[in-house]
Amino acid sequence: MIEMNGFVFVNVHFACLMFMLSCFTSSSPQLVINIKNQGGDVLQEVLASNVSEDVVELEYQRADGTIVTQLLDFRREVQIYRLLILAEEEQVYLKSIQPPYYQAVCFASKLSKQDFIAADAIAKLRQKNPHTVRYPEEDNGHENATFEYTLDISRSKVISNHIQPLCIDAKTIYVQEADLKVWAAIGNPNEAIMVLDAAQHMVRPASRCKDLSVSNTNSSSMSCQCRLNFCVPWYPCGLKFCRGHDQQTGKALSYRCGIKTCKKCLNYAFPVKNSQFCPWDDY
Repeated sequence: MIEMNGFVFVNVHFACLMFMLSCFTSSSPQLVINIKNQGGDVLQEVLASNVSEDVVELEYQRADGTIVTQLLDFRREVQIYRLLILAEEEQVYLKSIQPPYYQAVCFASKLSKQDFIAADAIAKLRQKNPHTVRYPEEDNGHENATFEYTLDISRSKVISNHIQPLCIDAKTIYVQEADLKVWAAIGNPNEAIMVLDAAQHMVRPASRCKDLSVSNTNSSSMSCQCRLNFCVPWYPCGLKFCRGHDQQTGKALSYRCGIKTCKKCLNYAFPVKNSQFCPWDDY
């Protein structure tokens, strides 16, 4: 593994094993779900649950090679996104390294438990036909968020034990001020101080990365506002309940009879040191 100008370049034999569920053992229940994206391509998502840790992880590889990992830490109310983004061809200038190469980007945010199914429910999911192509029942639209704080990975355990192992290759872990305050309020006073001390504020740059000209010699040293757009094309977002009657008493009752599935896209804005750290900012 080689780090160069903020990019972590990983050989295909290590990074492009499509579904590396790094926080789970091989014994953790896993489902492989076939999903069709907007372009008509069939993608595979891997959904895993660790009941003892109260954690759910979802991972898939986009058509452009980007590997998206979503980890839900229900115990600490933390949601983590890690993206391994395939580097642009012009960025790869070390002839001694073979492609493909990835830049790791991480975001941590407050988890809304009501938007997802708990880890124990995920562990009980089964597929009658694993080859079926799935479609989300609901589209939850786009979530816009601006991240202006970075998290010290060496002190991230005070927020979640899963941030460091998942984001170890990321140059920066982005968080929001509002979420830091919520996490600080969850623990004891000593933990509150540790949470706030683990983050550092970043001044919002005046320029968008895509607006900086590559021909401008100063652009390589100018900070800029980067934007990243990605989706979770399919995930279990709720339980379905059916009504029936008790066979002995005849009383009405309700019981779990399936899951509701959703899709969600995210538009994230965050500061970077220069436009080289944001080659995908083109929308």
